[in-house]
Amino acid sequence: MPANDAAPESSRPFDLIAFDLDGTVFASPNNQLVSPRVYAAFQAAHDSGALVAVASGRPLWMIGEQIPEAPWLDYAITCNGARVVGTRRSDLDFSHSIPRPLAEKLLALITEYGGTGSIHTDVESLMEKRHCEKIAQDLAERDAKTDDAAAHSGSPASNEGRGNPIDAVLSLFSGSGVDSMLDAFLARPTQQLDKVDCTMPSSESADKLIAKLTELGGIGIARMDAKTPEFTSSAASKGAALVELCRRLGIVPSRAVAFGDSGNDLSMCGRGITFVAMGNATAEVKAAADDQTDTVWEDGVATWLEPRLGISAPEASA
Repeated sequence: MPANDAAPESSRPFDLIAFDLDGTVFASPNNQLVSPRVYAAFQAAHDSGALVAVASGRPLWMIGEQIPEAPWLDYAITCNGARVVGTRRSDLDFSHSIPRPLAEKLLALITEYGGTGSIHTDVESLMEKRHCEKIAQDLAERDAKTDDAAAHSGSPASNEGRGNPIDAVLSLFSGSGVDSMLDAFLARPTQQLDKVDCTMPSSESADKLIAKLTELGGIGIARMDAKTPEFTSSAASKGAALVELCRRLGIVPSRAVAFGDSGNDLSMCGRGITFVAMGNATAEVKAAADDQTDTVWEDGVATWLEPRLGISAPEASA
């Protein structure tokens, strides 16, 4: 018998709904709230008996204050699938951390090839200060694009960061600032490395690093853009974690749907799961997806779910 005690599957279109955060339900990393329309769609899905899971590259402490408290959230797939936890039950929790000797080699190679980054362990996030400066710059550029897109869609503008950029980023992502990822990790011998976010000086240096890590083996790679790879254990990915969660819950993957927009969501494609690309997704993600919906600024997750759940779209305000 399946591990969940939801209603018979014939009464709903899906047994499990998974969603990415940034670019999927968060219009901006600076505004970590799900829109009321998307929130209501998740609640309707949950009321129908479906389970709901966030599938994020972030660790659990970085997914904002609203989502962990949402009554419709059942599971959190975090750090690109390196760690899965139940928000209402813990008997299905599992993880795939990078073995410490391999993690130390990975961090040393990132430094050798000129990269900077943040590491997410089983208990905390350690963010290189120079990487925080790069994140602050990227957020400012992303917010400018978000505000422009929001203006065209009639959505509220994002909340721009204020004050010292390093402090603002550390506060936003609940991280601790360090000078060196490698030194910080070596100073914490009992911690396990779940994921590394990395920015390389150029696409060429990223190519060389990835080639070296591929040769080394044991490292999973998700490329967000030409200079921005993310690293986990080769056993970890959002897609692998979602399939494993389905198996443990007794859910057939074809009864699951997932939403995403960027490179670390690609692993959810081609596994029997219905993968839906956001309208603002990268061309690569759209090409791999089973279906496509509206942009995050147009509440694309809700506009796809509503007709399938048999709920009416809210009336447009005058």
